[in-house]
Amino acid sequence: MLEVLVAAKEPLSQERKEALKQEAEKIFQEVLGTPPGRLRVFILEEREDQSPR
Repeated sequence: MLEVLVAAKEPLSQERKEALKQEAEKIFQEVLGTPPGRLRVFILEEREDQSPR
């Protein structure tokens, strides 16, 4: 599992989220030899206008 925390003023588009996931999967496959389908990528967004949880 890979957790990506994104801090930005605007939310990420669905296309940008998918691109981040694909890039992370590619890196894990190339560098660590992680088999396709074995990595789960979670993108958590935190914006400046959100109050802390």
